[in-house]
Amino acid sequence: MHRSAVRWLAAACACLWACTDAGLERIPPRERLRDDKLALSGELCTLSPRTLAFPVRILFVVDASESMRVTDPPDPVTGETARERAVRESWTRLLAEGADDVRVGILRFSAEAQSRTVVDTDGDGIPESYFTASEPTLDAATQALGSTDRTTNYVNALSEAHYELRTELLAASQESLPLSKYVVVFLSDGLPDVDDSQAGEASLANVRDAARSLRDLAELFHVGDFAFHTAYLSAGQGPSQDLAAQSLLEEMATLGGGTFRSFPSGEELNFLFVDFSVVRRVFTLRSLVAVNTQAVVDSAQLTALDLGITPAVPGVGTDLDGDGQLGCGEPLTDTDGDGLADIVELYAGTDLFERDTDDDGLGDRIEWDLGRIAGQGTAGLDPLDPTDSGCFVPSLCTDEDEDGACDCVADSDGDGVCDCVTDPDAACADDLGHDCLDLDLDERCDCPDLDLDGRCDWSDKDGDGLRDCEEVFYGTSQNGVDSDADGLPDAVEVRFRTSAVESDGAQDIDFDDTLNATEVQSASDPLCADLPLRPRGAYRYAVDTLGLVGDRTCYTFAIDNVTLMATRPNPSAASPGNGINRVLVYAGEVSFDDAQSYARYRVACVEARWDPAGAFKDPPSGRMRLVEEDFVDIGEFDPDLHCKRP
Repeated sequence: MHRSAVRWLAAACACLWACTDAGLERIPPRERLRDDKLALSGELCTLSPRTLAFPVRILFVVDASESMRVTDPPDPVTGETARERAVRESWTRLLAEGADDVRVGILRFSAEAQSRTVVDTDGDGIPESYFTASEPTLDAATQALGSTDRTTNYVNALSEAHYELRTELLAASQESLPLSKYVVVFLSDGLPDVDDSQAGEASLANVRDAARSLRDLAELFHVGDFAFHTAYLSAGQGPSQDLAAQSLLEEMATLGGGTFRSFPSGEELNFLFVDFSVVRRVFTLRSLVAVNTQAVVDSAQLTALDLGITPAVPGVGTDLDGDGQLGCGEPLTDTDGDGLADIVELYAGTDLFERDTDDDGLGDRIEWDLGRIAGQGTAGLDPLDPTDSGCFVPSLCTDEDEDGACDCVADSDGDGVCDCVTDPDAACADDLGHDCLDLDLDERCDCPDLDLDGRCDWSDKDGDGLRDCEEVFYGTSQNGVDSDADGLPDAVEVRFRTSAVESDGAQDIDFDDTLNATEVQSASDPLCADLPLRPRGAYRYAVDTLGLVGDRTCYTFAIDNVTLMATRPNPSAASPGNGINRVLVYAGEVSFDDAQSYARYRVACVEARWDPAGAFKDPPSGRMRLVEEDFVDIGEFDPDLHCKRP
């Protein structure tokens, strides 16, 4: 070492030892590490296409204008027209093949268009469908094609076809749509008649737009396979007439993604050129999303209470950064899993162990949200008011067994609305004049309680965890788990306050350089910049593809860093509360060639416990393994039956 450097080092050491009055602080004892994490791992294969139904909907749109009397006269022997025979042969063959969930619609048109296969099971005058598998109904509808009248109106026919398809699509479960095949077969013998008030080309443009709208409708609903086919039945009127009609019908088929076929005069009409078969697709994993239902990462709930940053009181939440306070990105305890943190429920006066305190069909979270927005209970919804939701509507009287009598238990006032009573002496009337049962004498109609647990049986048709009435308020689908088809279930998006009806996963609402979808999947807060907390709080995923096993795609997965919450003691029941955390793992799968469509969801569930006061965790290792059998269809999921416990 250089001599000058030695002298400098010696002087520095002397100075250091001379500073005996320096204010040195004792190093604080190291905080005991919280052992509050859970890790999940397992294997999962997609469903076999052989186990799934692939719905098929065929709609025949058949010209029955007066000109068809000449173009397609009845057979002198059978009395049947070629159009009747071709339609009958098609649906007979389809039904005889025994394919899954085949339904056929028959639409007859001339100047007007009308379905001949209306399905109205409840007799309320509002059709549930225009497609049927009833052979007597199809036979009668086919015979109706033989009569002719008036002029040819393509636009009316296509508009009615659009309405009937839309009705069917709205009623279908979203998960079935990517598996579905919809086929429209349009038959005519010439150009549409043009209204005197319209120029011919403008009228034909309307026809083209109407044909294009059918395919647009199928794309909007993510239908797996759609085709609009056209057929021209020539009467031998000459090339000028034939070529113009053929050109229009061929263009319509092109716009609809189908094929065109011309049948010259004398050639036998058939629909063999139409492919009615279904292609069963192999599936792939679209998304894997875990959520601890006892943890709420939602800084909006704290700021809405004007609490801002909250002291880290045991049981209120988890202080990830150890600063003694709870704020942006730190999970809050939600003992009953309703999406409303315990600290907020204490403020609002709601039940910490019931997701719907007033049992009116709307959970505490949505009522608190909407009531708060309207003025903290002074208007809007109130989670403590059982009369404000309007969720319960008594059933309409029907005559399903066609004996001429109402199938209600009672309809004492004859208003066509079922009394929700078993004892007519206990009947009262609600604000709408409906007869109702008033067991608790609170002057309101009591909802159904078939399991006699003292709580209403609120409908959740799609089994996604959001009741049907709640989905009305959120604008989400009652027939699908993931309304916007973004790979995140509606109930999860509602919990994290991202949009469940508009695909916003690629956005970054809080501008913290992390996409919304990533934040939801990792249990971060997409509404506040919590990037520094993610190493301690964000879920971590590892998914590896094993490959095809038969017709199933198989994977291994691992999810770790799941924070467990200290849920509140509940002396009246084993759960919710008592340290129990219910973690759901959603697995969404789609066909390999349509990765952006509606996914079919299965869900697995584990329950772990965390009690920080006693430093108790179950399982002690913090690890749980899931197997294929643990994942059940979301519509069949029952936490009492399907949650896996240590």
